[in-house]
Amino acid sequence: MTWTDKAGAANGGNCYNCHQISKQEISFGTLGPSLYQYGKIRGIVDPNSAEAKAIVEYTWGKIWNAKAYNACSGMPRFGHEKILTEGQVRDLVALLVDPKSPVNK
Repeated sequence: MTWTDKAGAANGGNCYNCHQISKQEISFGTLGPSLYQYGKIRGIVDPNSAEAKAIVEYTWGKIWNAKAYNACSGMPRFGHEKILTEGQVRDLVALLVDPKSPVNK
C-alpha cells in the first residue's frame, strides 16, 4: 500500500504493491497472494448466485477489514480506515469476482 495515494485517486488502493492482478502487469509485489483469476479459480460463474455468496462476502470483508480475518495481516483495512470508499470496495470486489472482468480472463 502506498500511503500517499488518496481514495479519490484512480489507483487509490494501489493493490499492485502487494498483489499480481493481471498477466499484462510486469511489476507487482509478492507480499500478498496473486489475485489473477481470483473468481475463476474459485468457480464463480455468477457473482449474484447463492453458490458465490460466501466467496463474495469473504472478499468484501477481507478488503473492508483484513484484520477481522487475520489479526496479523499486513493488508490495510481499506474500508474500516476509510482508505477506500464503499463504492471503491464494491468496484474492487466486482473486479475480482466477475467472470467478465479482465482479472478472470
